[in-house]
Amino acid sequence: MLPSNRHYAVVLTAFRLYAGFFWLAYGIEKFLHPAAFLPPTGLMATYLAQAVSHTSGPYHDFLVNLVLPHERIFAELVRSGEVLVGCALFLGIFTRFAGGVGILLGLNYLASKGGLGSVAAWTGIDGFSIVLSAFCLLLPLGRPLGIDAILYALRPRAAAVPTAGTASPPPIEAEFVEEPPLEEASAPRE
Repeated sequence: MLPSNRHYAVVLTAFRLYAGFFWLAYGIEKFLHPAAFLPPTGLMATYLAQAVSHTSGPYHDFLVNLVLPHERIFAELVRSGEVLVGCALFLGIFTRFAGGVGILLGLNYLASKGGLGSVAAWTGIDGFSIVLSAFCLLLPLGRPLGIDAILYALRPRAAAVPTAGTASPPPIEAEFVEEPPLEEASAPRE
């Protein structure tokens, strides 16, 4: 016997809440102790210095030319992004979008450690955040007990399929069109 829809709803809701708490736990800490995270003396400056030394190629150039000169803005984007993803998942609003942003955050953290090509790096917390966010992107986690359920119910619906006793559209009939015979062979000659 298969589990009921209610059972699936409980499991999906628990998973979504866990994902929301996961992102909130990391983001809120950065707001509660800003001096420990924000540049010039916080963890973000140390993190960026290590990222520049562990990366190469276009991502290294991105860090050196765009992120380092504007590290304060990117620090705010990181901590705000984590909190917003966590809130969206916790409330069940725009869960698929939040899952996509969570994937981008996790990939960024993994790339900054030079771990995109390393299997060992994917087994850490950054790889876990990517997988967790991917589930949020792929599954309808906001539908059970989330605001996404309300938004889904309010969306415009397609025209209903006619039921018995109502007028149905005329049937589609195939049409045969005569064509003149080919004067030459259609396949290339050898």
